[in-house]
Amino acid sequence: MPLPLPVQSFVDYFDSVPWVIDERHNNAYDLVPHAWADLDTTAGWYPSPGPQATEEVKLLIGAISKRTKGNLYVQPGTLCPMNTSYTSLAKNLVNKTTQDFLGQVAFQHANSTYLDLVGAPAVPSAPVVTDVAPTFGEPGATVTINGTGFSKDSMVDFGDFACPTRNIDSDSRITAKVPDGTGVVHVRVTNTLGTSPAVAMGQFAYGGPAPVVVSAVGPTSGKVGTLVTISGSGFADGATVHFKDKASDSVKFVSTGQITATAPGQLDDHQTVNLTVTVGKATSPTSPADEFTYTGR
Repeated sequence: MPLPLPVQSFVDYFDSVPWVIDERHNNAYDLVPHAWADLDTTAGWYPSPGPQATEEVKLLIGAISKRTKGNLYVQPGTLCPMNTSYTSLAKNLVNKTTQDFLGQVAFQHANSTYLDLVGAPAVPSAPVVTDVAPTFGEPGATVTINGTGFSKDSMVDFGDFACPTRNIDSDSRITAKVPDGTGVVHVRVTNTLGTSPAVAMGQFAYGGPAPVVVSAVGPTSGKVGTLVTISGSGFADGATVHFKDKASDSVKFVSTGQITATAPGQLDDHQTVNLTVTVGKATSPTSPADEFTYTGR
């Protein structure tokens, strides 16, 4: 899986400098210095709490390590140490899935702390789409695209189809006319800094119905039987809800944007699972936003 543009820019910067290690300021919860300094330790655990070092995660750590090309990382000892709290970085990425791992790594690399400490120039952020509205319609309809990092040279694509009519309202909003197309597609924005990643809330369905998407769950943790409120889009009466591979036996349709379900039992009631909603043949894609952590019986 390719890492976001800020990661590549960060690595390119360090590729040009022969760094040394300052062990006093390595933070056990930051993968960034460990990718340079102590990869063997990192591959054994990452960290607790946080994404566990499964075989998939170990392979990803190895891939990140190769990007250092033999250079070593240092944090200047004369400046403040790195953040001391893992959870202060990105609270929605401290569970235990591979998606959390990738998200946390991207967050750490994109964070300006490391570049600020070595006096490097700021790395501009590539565009990011957070959501689109409405999420379904016909060609020619007007759609608002929300996000960050938009610029006057930004181009918009609906799947494989370029959007010729668009207005860059601000660096966080674009208004576009839906081009010809079919099916359910991801709306993405591209400029000189890169292309926004595909996100669940950035989908558009030609002709409808709205894509089935989970954007949030609450609470995000609890015991078997906990009533969970699920927010998103494309929900309908008769929808089913799964916590990992176990179906909830109590689902209540509230609206097209909200549904509730009780958490079913799992083989291991101390784990983080993805929660998905199925309407007809359509099932919501998984993301860190749909995770629920079991806290025991």
